[in-house]
Amino acid sequence: MRPHFQYARIMGISVNFSVYPYQTKMSMTGVPQTVMQSEDSSKPLFALATLALIVVAGIAGIVGSVIVGKTGKIVLTVAGVLALLSIIIFAEGLQNELSKEAPAPGFPELSLFSNGVYSVMGVLSMDYSTYLNFGFWLALVAAIIAFISSLKHPMTPPAAPPTTDS
Repeated sequence: MRPHFQYARIMGISVNFSVYPYQTKMSMTGVPQTVMQSEDSSKPLFALATLALIVVAGIAGIVGSVIVGKTGKIVLTVAGVLALLSIIIFAEGLQNELSKEAPAPGFPELSLFSNGVYSVMGVLSMDYSTYLNFGFWLALVAAIIAFISSLKHPMTPPAAPPTTDS
């Protein structure tokens, strides 16, 4: 799950901040070479909880898909619930982080889906946008697939093919 924040695009230079469940990353493009800097020390608690939940959901989905019967159906449902819970925790935690104090005076309030132009003293303007990237939506699709799989999960093993005795 990777929300992506493009805070500044000034004269062809773009500064991007990305928040992953395991790290926060800043990259700058439009300069002679791309510069990347990772900030591993400040992992928000909601991101770590999201990472743990999605890993457990994935393992539960695999395990539930190989167990035939009511137990497999229950494990697949639990996998779907955990995946859904992980994206809810991530979205809520990220929204709380975005709605904290602005990084600069006059900076607009950010939310999960926001964009606009920020003007610094009427001289320098910067475009900004925030959105949830493909990892978030992939986790949502995984939750939906787990729920559909639990509905279609076989309750009895398939019958063995008949043998021909001569």
